[in-house]
Amino acid sequence: MLATVILGIAAGAGAPYAEPHIKGWLEALLLSDAPMTEMELRMFTFAICLLGASILAYIFGNGSGFALAVGAALGVFGPRLIDRVQKKKAPDYGDDL
Repeated sequence: MLATVILGIAAGAGAPYAEPHIKGWLEALLLSDAPMTEMELRMFTFAICLLGASILAYIFGNGSGFALAVGAALGVFGPRLIDRVQKKKAPDYGDDL
């Protein structure tokens, strides 16, 4: 189950990096007449990354859809949460003394 969560995190975090590659592939092969919007492309890229992660989880033999979804959510929103926590630093009270 932990491997499935890690695969989900990798899929969620790796989707922005895979987007330019998938966009080039789609434009070259399929969508010359009907281009996708930016949001549709992001969702399609995320779905492709999740599909790859689910195939790997199946190969490892412990694929759980719930664990994959939790990992993907952590992978997508984790960097934003980390940035938010790092921006909210505790005040430095040593400067007032």
